[in-house]
Amino acid sequence: MEKELREFGLTDREVKVYLALIQLGTALVQDISRKAGTYRTYTYEILKSLMEKGLVSYFIKSSKQYFEVAEPEKLLNILKEKESKINDILPELKNLYKSTKEKPKIEFFIGKEGIKTVLDSLIKTNQEILVYGSTKKQISLLDFYFPNYIKRRIASKIKIKVLTEKSKETFHQKEKDEEELRETRFLPTGIEFPTATNIYGNKVAILSLEKEPIGLIIDNEEIAKTQKIIFELLWKIAEK
Repeated sequence: MEKELREFGLTDREVKVYLALIQLGTALVQDISRKAGTYRTYTYEILKSLMEKGLVSYFIKSSKQYFEVAEPEKLLNILKEKESKINDILPELKNLYKSTKEKPKIEFFIGKEGIKTVLDSLIKTNQEILVYGSTKKQISLLDFYFPNYIKRRIASKIKIKVLTEKSKETFHQKEKDEEELRETRFLPTGIEFPTATNIYGNKVAILSLEKEPIGLIIDNEEIAKTQKIIFELLWKIAEK
């Protein structure tokens, strides 16, 4: 019973005093203290706490204060009252919970090292990556890092679909598609993005590759879904 009463919300001392009193029926504080194995001063404070919870009451007889427990069903009544109170505020709690879950989490990275950090995060998620944007600019900016990133992606067996511009670099890269777990398609001639957008799971990583490089990681299911739709539309019209 002690375990269940603690789970109900009573402290160890409250459990001892409550069980002592329920066995005594009606008793003076010194008798309860002796039965519970608690100091008299503490016992009175514990009884006061139990009275505040509605589990104990007292009466005066011959100028002496006697204590007794409420009917055990009172425990259930208390739980029902608590449940009723929670039900009253549940709609508001749900709205608060929903509002925090729906807010996109955005991480911001600056500079060449920041871009590397963003790309590192793609590998850690171990999910297929959809990319549209400038491959040429990534290769130029990240020179030695980018080939290493590809090797690590392959080692993690992460597949990638790439929508990119037509260039000497991208044609050369396409030749290695099969061995590098990649499928490349080309945007119409003359179209070249100044950024690279990576879609993976519920995240979107956007890399700004001109002037001062900037990376953004947006963690939001709805935004990721929208970006996937955009990617699929472009993928259908892209040149193989």
